[in-house]
Amino acid sequence: MDGNEELQNQSELADARLGVAEELGWAVAFLAGLVVYLRWDTWLGGVAAAVVAYWLATFQYRRAAAKAEDAYFRQAGLGKYVPRRGESDV
Repeated sequence: MDGNEELQNQSELADARLGVAEELGWAVAFLAGLVVYLRWDTWLGGVAAAVVAYWLATFQYRRAAAKAEDAYFRQAGLGKYVPRRGESDV
């Protein structure tokens, strides 16, 4: 397996982890919002708690997926790393 395939596999694995974190993040967000709503009887606090809980539950996985994808794109010369016309790799 060459470097591109290894980085592509790492990127796909990081995306899969992010997908799981997002699925569980919704449950965590719902429960956090419900707890805040029931404890302090404020729907605005419940919504804010749900948003913050979802963000916290997925933050590290979103960051890791972005880093893995960026490393793969840089190695493979894809995305924003595609050489522009007139530029050379040499």
